[in-house]
Amino acid sequence: MILIDDIWDEKPWKLIKCVLAENKLGNKVIMTTRNVDVARSCCSSDKVDGIVHELQPLSDCDSEQLFYYKIFGNYGCPAELKVVSQKILEKCEGWPLGIIAIASLLANKPTQTKDQWCSVYNSISTGLENNHGVKDMRLILSLSYRDMPLQLRACLLYLSIFPEDQIIGRDDLIRRWIAEDLVRGRQDDNLYELGDKYFNELINRSMIQPTDVDAFGRAQACKVHDLVLEFITFLSAEEDFVTILNGQQPFPPQPDSIHRLSLRNSKGEHGIPQATKRLPHVRTLFVSSRANSMPPLSIFPVLRVLELEQCTRRNIRGVEILVHLRYLRLSQAYHYYYDVCIKLPEEIGNLQFLQTLDLKEARIKELPSTVVHLRQVRVLEISLRKWDKRCEERLLQCLCNLKQLEALYIFAPDYSLDFMLRVDWAPSHLRRFTVCARQNEENASLTAFVHWLAFSPFSTLPKWINSSLSHLSNLSIVVKILLQEDILSLGCLPALCSLYLQVIEAPTKERLEITERTGGHAIAFCCLVNFRFMSRAMGLVFRPGAMKGLQRLSLTFDVAETKDVYVDFNLGLENLTSLQALDVELDCRCATTSEVQAAEDATYLNARHPTFHVSRHFTEDMRCDQEEEIPELETMRAGLARIGPCGEGGGRACDIKVVPQRLESVTIYSGSLVESLVFSYRDHDGKRHTAGPWGSHPGENN
Repeated sequence: MILIDDIWDEKPWKLIKCVLAENKLGNKVIMTTRNVDVARSCCSSDKVDGIVHELQPLSDCDSEQLFYYKIFGNYGCPAELKVVSQKILEKCEGWPLGIIAIASLLANKPTQTKDQWCSVYNSISTGLENNHGVKDMRLILSLSYRDMPLQLRACLLYLSIFPEDQIIGRDDLIRRWIAEDLVRGRQDDNLYELGDKYFNELINRSMIQPTDVDAFGRAQACKVHDLVLEFITFLSAEEDFVTILNGQQPFPPQPDSIHRLSLRNSKGEHGIPQATKRLPHVRTLFVSSRANSMPPLSIFPVLRVLELEQCTRRNIRGVEILVHLRYLRLSQAYHYYYDVCIKLPEEIGNLQFLQTLDLKEARIKELPSTVVHLRQVRVLEISLRKWDKRCEERLLQCLCNLKQLEALYIFAPDYSLDFMLRVDWAPSHLRRFTVCARQNEENASLTAFVHWLAFSPFSTLPKWINSSLSHLSNLSIVVKILLQEDILSLGCLPALCSLYLQVIEAPTKERLEITERTGGHAIAFCCLVNFRFMSRAMGLVFRPGAMKGLQRLSLTFDVAETKDVYVDFNLGLENLTSLQALDVELDCRCATTSEVQAAEDATYLNARHPTFHVSRHFTEDMRCDQEEEIPELETMRAGLARIGPCGEGGGRACDIKVVPQRLESVTIYSGSLVESLVFSYRDHDGKRHTAGPWGSHPGENN
């Protein structure tokens, strides 16, 4: 069965059906469209035995259920509002989006009175009673739109700059709003918190759809429903709020009316004419990866927000003259520009008003020396892939000069950040600090990783992560070894509410203790509500009174490794008195079935009845309790194709010597050449060992 979703006209269907096999084997193709004529056309071919099925509106019962639940939850509708609610539902005619839009409007009212509901009913155009389809939705959405404050309307219209179906990050969107002055408050207001309030209000009004919802119900991103996007795109064009050039619309006859510009597939007569020397009022420029070309940046003198989805050395030229720029995001297509590094202009320090510098999806070897002059930057996101080691001091100097820094993200997949351990750095405004060795590591599961990290950006926790970071609320970090003193330092962070911690190696045979106090009289982890800990050997134990406010705990560990190092699985989870949700991910490789069951029982029985979820991964590599011993293996004969650490010429067989104990598993990491070979085995005492990896240089045979 193949589902082809949301076809707007016949041409795409004619192209798609060319690759569909025509046979009598009973395959099914379902195509959805909003246009009945397109559906009939797709089913009219002699070779297609098609049926047009028109989706019907919701029944009266389902309409009521959706409407009342959105407003009142499980409490039901008060009797005095029943009659007017029925009248409102009659005008919605069973269209889900219309029902949700009006219900969201009513739900946001401070009180629910009959007069208010009657006013909403009278505001709905009577034209709905005889019309159907998208036009009906526009009328209903228009009602919700007019009910918004002016600033919230502007924040909603701004979303029309993004392409259809794009996932839009919460933090990224709020920063754009702030850069454009769409979020305004008093001098003492925190603009981010105000923007966060706007974001939540748009969700509550069902104008945007929440995605990537975390354990506490907070959406980390959003998307815009197709009909809502069509509605706000229409309004944006009508009000000259956002201009979209996607190869279909001609360039506006009055360039001075362009304020925000989104370039998608723009070329020729439907792009920006080459004769255009100046677009004096463009404040936001979004260049999609699908854009065929873009004009020189010099024609945008007052630009505040710039995003280049497919940045190249050529189209970044001139960015240093955009002195009004507050938000800069550069990204590259990894599959296309894998070895191409972007060289930032040396004069980038001229951007004195820059607040957000997002380079996490762009490869740069170094930061220009003038970057130390960017003193207004509040958000810095950077990837150290292909990084030049000689630029470490420059990066440190840059960080020390960013006195207003609130969020720092560093992607270091194969680069040590230990040079940051020696700096005496105290970013007093830092709220979020993320260091990861894999993309999207905070939200990934063990299954997605397949292999545990063997590399950590930090060898240990930096000493400057201590109580002096009074605003740090979110910390995500990977370290090689965690010590008891590091636990004490983390516990002293006064505002820490979310912690993601991954440890590569178990430091000692004794578990690290999380206690009630920090070592003095202060309460440890006084604000922490969300904690995720990943380590091959689960080396933590929670003592009585520990993490009194913790609500969500996620643990990921290797069962066999934990058993070998710490003997048992007693983590003291019964001491977490406020815990509401516990997620446990178990790596079952090399563990016996009884060990896995013991680990699962321990985490479940020790918890104080929170919502409990356990996931077993790699169960196919578990060992039965009565499994016969594997004969001792002296030498394994391996034929290595092409090149590798023990066979550079390629194609010849090599003898790989293995210590004469029970070999349990062999893991080969390979790319363009064999990089490492890891053996997992147990000795005669049952202790588990890992041998490897080999040297990092080709031809080296360790």
